[in-house]
Amino acid sequence: MSSAPPATGSSRSDASPPPSVPIGVRTHAVVSGRWVAGALIAALGLTALVFFMLPARVPPGSGVAPPDAAPPSPPPAASPTADAAEAVRQRLLAKEAENNKAQQGLTRAEPVDEVRARLPAGDPEEKAAKPEQARAEGRVAEQQFDKLMTRGLGQLERSDWPGAEQSFSAVLKLRPADRSAADGLARAKEGGQRDALARLQREAQDFESAERWKEALAAYQRAAAIDPAVDFARQGAARSERMIRLHARIDGYLANPERLYSPRVREEVQQFLAALDREAAAGPRIAQERQRLEAALKRATTKVTVRLASDNATEVTLQRVGPLGRFQDREVALAPGTYTLVGSRPGYKDVRVEMTVDPDAPAQRVFVACEERV
Repeated sequence: MSSAPPATGSSRSDASPPPSVPIGVRTHAVVSGRWVAGALIAALGLTALVFFMLPARVPPGSGVAPPDAAPPSPPPAASPTADAAEAVRQRLLAKEAENNKAQQGLTRAEPVDEVRARLPAGDPEEKAAKPEQARAEGRVAEQQFDKLMTRGLGQLERSDWPGAEQSFSAVLKLRPADRSAADGLARAKEGGQRDALARLQREAQDFESAERWKEALAAYQRAAAIDPAVDFARQGAARSERMIRLHARIDGYLANPERLYSPRVREEVQQFLAALDREAAAGPRIAQERQRLEAALKRATTKVTVRLASDNATEVTLQRVGPLGRFQDREVALAPGTYTLVGSRPGYKDVRVEMTVDPDAPAQRVFVACEERV
């Protein structure tokens, strides 16, 4: 006998279970999703870390766009986090390019002095510019030193003493302790003095030849001012001064020929003429003046006839000559000069008459007599 299965049992067996998924397939799907998520997060974090550290580790110019080029277009972002990281990287790259461009423009276009003038005190870039400026200034000074030394040595060889002195003086301003420049300056000064002395000696000798003794004395004095020990300057100055005095003395006698009427002065002139004959430096000019003085002396000693008149009762005495006695007319030969006639007569007042004998004046007649009773 068959019996029907219980309802409950039937109902369980009739209910079909839902289609089952293999366990291995389900387990694989779950594990793969977690791994992908974790890997994506790690990659994004590593990417952000790398790009944040990139400007400090990558040297300028390596992997960075040229200063004039625009920043590269960012690749399509895979995620919001990747977009943020890429944006940060692009800003850093742009900043680096801008800094490089500014640095290149500064190096190529602006002198160090102008950069230092714009930098604030204590700026690190100013401190970095100082060594470079010092090196640049050192190179310029070295070139200037070589140029001036070369020029000065060439001027010494050409005997261009003023130019050499100027060049070596400029060198010593750059290097005050440089012995080569000091020696060159000393040689230039010595050469200049030597040439100046030779030139002044020639000038003084030319003045002497022309008997221009005042100009000669001035030239000798300039030479003595350069070097007081040079013999030609000392001896030439003494000779010039002596000749100047001789000419002045001759001129004085010739300007006042009446002085020669005095016997004392005539004797003095005779001695002076004898001294002129012994003067070795006498030239044609002083010889001519000596002749003029000698002629004046001769004229001053040439006697001139003077006519005297009296009353034949007065005793007449000519001072410096002697008594002439009584006379009515008398001629006396007298040297040029000033004379005094004295007349005396008993019962009359004495008379005195002065007369000047001039060789260039016409003959004169002088009257002397006592006419006033006492």
